[in-house]
Amino acid sequence: MKILVAYYSWKGHTETVARDLAGKLNATTVKIEPLSDPGSGMFGKVLKALFGMKGAIKPCQTDMKEFDHLVLATPVWAQKIPPYTRQYLADLTNCSGKKFSVLAEMGGSGAESVIGIVKKILVAKGMIFVASAATVEKDVEAQQVGTKIEEFVKKIQAG
Repeated sequence: MKILVAYYSWKGHTETVARDLAGKLNATTVKIEPLSDPGSGMFGKVLKALFGMKGAIKPCQTDMKEFDHLVLATPVWAQKIPPYTRQYLADLTNCSGKKFSVLAEMGGSGAESVIGIVKKILVAKGMIFVASAATVEKDVEAQQVGTKIEEFVKKIQAG
């Protein structure tokens, strides 16, 4: 099974978890990066997330043709997905019949909402949901997410 782990990370927590996950899955990684970040600050970014807006991203791997499974790792912003994650999902191609899993990285709450948003978008593209997981910033910082990641890996591999 060829797996793509795509992630957007603002403060580095999501990147830490995504890279660990990709290593355990022997997966290809793609970092979702804003095309430009005009200094609107966190408030402006969260407003975009709240209103379901997209944010321009740098060109990256969005064609699922060569992959069997997408693992999307995204932060939670005000119970929503960041505009850059939303743009990445919109840009995905050759998705129909492919599997996907979602990892939500949060400060404290909102993972279920974010997982639901991603599921809705990707199921509409013909993808098949396999598994989800959530991590919390303080646990990532304390390096206490190993067991959670191992369980998530097992679900992905079984799916």
